[in-house]
Amino acid sequence: MLGEMWSFRGRYKILHMTWFAFFLSFVVWFNLAPLATAIAEDFGLEPGQIRTIAICNVALTVPARVIIGMLLDKYGPRLTYSLLLMYAAIPCIAFASAQNFNQLVISRLALSIVGAGFVIGIRMTAEWFPPKEIGLAEGIYGGWGNFGSAFSAFTLVTIASALSFFPGAFQVIDGPMLNWRFAIAGTGIIAALYGILYYFSVQDTPPGKVYQRPASARGLEVTTVRDFWGLMLMNLPLSGILIVLAWRLSKVGFLTPTGFTIAVLALIGLYLFQAYNCWAVNKDLL
Repeated sequence: MLGEMWSFRGRYKILHMTWFAFFLSFVVWFNLAPLATAIAEDFGLEPGQIRTIAICNVALTVPARVIIGMLLDKYGPRLTYSLLLMYAAIPCIAFASAQNFNQLVISRLALSIVGAGFVIGIRMTAEWFPPKEIGLAEGIYGGWGNFGSAFSAFTLVTIASALSFFPGAFQVIDGPMLNWRFAIAGTGIIAALYGILYYFSVQDTPPGKVYQRPASARGLEVTTVRDFWGLMLMNLPLSGILIVLAWRLSKVGFLTPTGFTIAVLALIGLYLFQAYNCWAVNKDLL
């Protein structure tokens, strides 16, 4: 396999294009930390506020991975990955255009969804590689993809610093520098352009192989009653951590007491909705 890996044909082309998609999703997802100091200075943020934005950066990633997994089962990795990468441009540009703390929080919450890209490539790689090669293939996918976080850390500051050397070009008259904004918006635009390229360059499965879709994507099927109740318990921490996030947002003034109450009720409703869907899928077992 290693000798053929650089051929960029067949399944090796799929592997390279997919790990690069994962790489770009992590560049986007991790574009906050390298520029956090500049952002805090630009907005005059307190340490607690910048920590809140950092929490928002991962807040919706776990539930998004569940939802992305359901969409992946139904629509396939080609369309799902392409749309996720194109979507990345929206919160990136919104974050780069933000004028206050609340806008930073909202756009960062939206951007945390991009961190769900990891699960898509796992399915794509599994479809294209035989069992005897899938471990190495997914290792290459995961290793080079995760490198996107490090790449973001050591390049975005350099890019933002380089833009600051163009007098007046990246600064509002009598206003703030725009270099960090252009750097963050740029990552989203590049990801979106690659999403278009990815859609027209890959297929869900090799020729002659049928993509297997579940009978229902509403919830996870289990084999025993005990597993069903275990699934119900497993979903509780997910809702719980989101309630903690809502509490954190209320502490920094993003949510009013009424808003916090509405958020908690909505999250409880989300858990009950998810539980109902799991019951609907497994009701014959129960």
